[in-house]
Amino acid sequence: MINRSVSAILVAALLSGCVATNGTERPDSASGDDQTATRVQGSLLGALVGGLIGAAAGDKKGALIGAAVGAGVGYLAGNEIAKRKANYAREEDFLEAEIAQAEALNQEAVAYNEKLRGQISSLDTQSKQLATRYRSGQATRDQLLAQRNTVQERMKKSRDLEEGLRKEHDIKAAVAKEERGQRGGDDPYVKSLEKQVKELQTNIDNLHRGSAQLARIDERLSV
Repeated sequence: MINRSVSAILVAALLSGCVATNGTERPDSASGDDQTATRVQGSLLGALVGGLIGAAAGDKKGALIGAAVGAGVGYLAGNEIAKRKANYAREEDFLEAEIAQAEALNQEAVAYNEKLRGQISSLDTQSKQLATRYRSGQATRDQLLAQRNTVQERMKKSRDLEEGLRKEHDIKAAVAKEERGQRGGDDPYVKSLEKQVKELQTNIDNLHRGSAQLARIDERLSV
């Protein structure tokens, strides 16, 4: 149920939108210009990050490819932000919605991670016992495979959730960076959104560690 709730929030976040600057309504022409600017800014940022990643690999060609891929990713984030903004007449309404979505995601992620920790503890104990019994001939291969399927299903759910949360984190981080440049770091909306983005990253890191633990359990059950 928690996983479905998080998925629903992610879908709602992707369908929701945002627009306007400095708390004033904008004419349609101004709105269009702002959306275009947001997309371009996202592309440039993505290209920079992608290029740095490619360059870090020590390959000039890799840097060019990384920049191209990064530009595409950046454009997608910028395009999503522009779409969200287009549903709001005031910048503050857009920011409040993004903050509320991030807060809801964090609450669900915390609950999921707490539940996952308990499941990992149980699966870890069970898998150790089953592996020992299998080696001594007291458990069958089918029993081992059944347990492994359970672990892999949990691992897939966690990784799918992590991927969705990372995408939403990147969008909200981009919004926070853009708004910081426009409104300043002391703006209450910027501070609140940055706080939620930081918490979201922590929750993603915790989820990633859980997935890594599940992967180790899965390896223990391999036959």
